[in-house]
Amino acid sequence: MKNLFYLLSLLVITFACVYQKPENEEIKFINNAVGKAKIANKLLIIEFGAPQCVACLRLKHDIFENGENIEFLNKNFVLINVSPSDLVYNALCKHFNLEYQSSLIIMDKNGNEIDRAVNYDGNRDTYLTFLKEVSEGKNLYSVVFSTYKKDTMNINSNYILAKKLLFRYQITDAIKHFNRVLLYDPENKSGHNTECKIQIAGSEMALKRNLLGTS
Repeated sequence: MKNLFYLLSLLVITFACVYQKPENEEIKFINNAVGKAKIANKLLIIEFGAPQCVACLRLKHDIFENGENIEFLNKNFVLINVSPSDLVYNALCKHFNLEYQSSLIIMDKNGNEIDRAVNYDGNRDTYLTFLKEVSEGKNLYSVVFSTYKKDTMNINSNYILAKKLLFRYQITDAIKHFNRVLLYDPENKSGHNTECKIQIAGSEMALKRNLLGTS
């Protein structure tokens, strides 16, 4: 009886292994990329772009192929490029819920997404500041959002979250939090009001361009 039980158990395990669902191509891609970053002891950047995408070309020119940034980038990141010509591109976009090119997913050595930037707007200095903060573990989205949730009426928390949301191209949400800064700080004690008004105006224009389908 024991031998029969052992044989049946072995058959069940064998059957489960044979019919185990194969790993998705996008998961294989991510795991391989994370493995390279782990070996290098660096953070991973997966860059989504296309040769015909103007914002993508600007991102390469201003950031990733700019000689002034090479040392910093090579020291801190492993960069993996993905374009529509790659078979895994659409699956990766769906996996990360991305709708725009010129986007970055940044992951740690354990394969956890720690931040992202969506749709490069040409602001080189701000973008580099973002990457430097990420490399130092500062102002990561999860931390910024958690801080905001502890006190949703905090002026500085709303301001920092709004700026992070802009990097994620969550424009409507960013406008909401910039407006909260103006609402909670009518006397501009934080000194953020002028910038918030500028960001709101620019963001509203971006929304209108999106509705019109223009770049």
